[in-house]
Amino acid sequence: MNAATTLLLVMLSGEGYWFSGRAQTVQVQWNVKEPVAAAAITWRLECGGAQLASGRVVLPVKDRTAKIRLTLPEVRVPTEMQFVYRAEQAGAAKAIAEGSLPVHVYPKTLLAGVAERAKGKQLLVWDRPEGLPALLKAAGVEYTLVRKEADLQFLRPDVIVVGPEQLGRETEGQGKLLNLAHVGASVLVFRQTQLSKLAGYAVVRRAPPAKLDWLADHLLTRHSPLFEPCGIGPDAWAVQLPADEAAQEIAWWPREAAGDEPAPIDALVLVKALGKGRIVLCQVPLGRWDSDPRSQLFLADVLDYLASPVVPTPSPSRRPKPEGPAAKPKVPSIGFSP
Repeated sequence: MNAATTLLLVMLSGEGYWFSGRAQTVQVQWNVKEPVAAAAITWRLECGGAQLASGRVVLPVKDRTAKIRLTLPEVRVPTEMQFVYRAEQAGAAKAIAEGSLPVHVYPKTLLAGVAERAKGKQLLVWDRPEGLPALLKAAGVEYTLVRKEADLQFLRPDVIVVGPEQLGRETEGQGKLLNLAHVGASVLVFRQTQLSKLAGYAVVRRAPPAKLDWLADHLLTRHSPLFEPCGIGPDAWAVQLPADEAAQEIAWWPREAAGDEPAPIDALVLVKALGKGRIVLCQVPLGRWDSDPRSQLFLADVLDYLASPVVPTPSPSRRPKPEGPAAKPKVPSIGFSP
């Protein structure tokens, strides 16, 4: 989360989505090119009107940047706090800048219970050992590590998770993954940008939309920070669904042409039933598994979803028509970026 005033730019590490009990940083820098006299930045961290931490740093003329380091208190439930700051210069009659930013603090136990819920399911993870496998190991989740298509031979897993950017070649592993889905596996493929096609659909770079449309009542969208469009960043990649495709878009770019007739859809997240199984494609640019609570929240949700019964994904023309205002896509108020 960033806050800009006339003179200052205040940037919270992790966009202000923090794990409790860990050290975090706030960077403050001049937001003008002209030389500015040094300023003193006083700050405090508040929750419910109570002050939890405070300090003071000098924003120098030469380096133009100062870093604030603070360690958050432990919390048991997600808690919203406020980072409040004030900048003053010697001899000035009033503050040159002041404001506050929301800080979303989470307990370090977001994956608690995942291991128990995953018991009895054979989980394959295709990723770098230091990536998703390290997080699952720390959470006590049992899995089998695969690193290439050949590792999938003779396996009949219940769930397969492919980490970001692991399908580096156009055809590597995709056919085998789809075949496993057809015979009953639930396959999740995280963000891939080095391919022209994913599961048979074109992968294209797109400008972030002014807003995303997304399903508010789906198991994959229970934690909305992932679906704020301003958090997608400039490096946005969509999976293009043909008009009236039998796949369920979960988060997508709004259609450009007016009307109710089925049209092509550029999806950020989609689900498609395949034979006895399904595939989930997620192009969200997730943050670090070990330090971004939003990534862990989504992972817990998606693992629960992959263990749920497979349901058909009819084409748009065959879906029941939504009724009432509750059927409209939800527009979230908080953001995400890696």
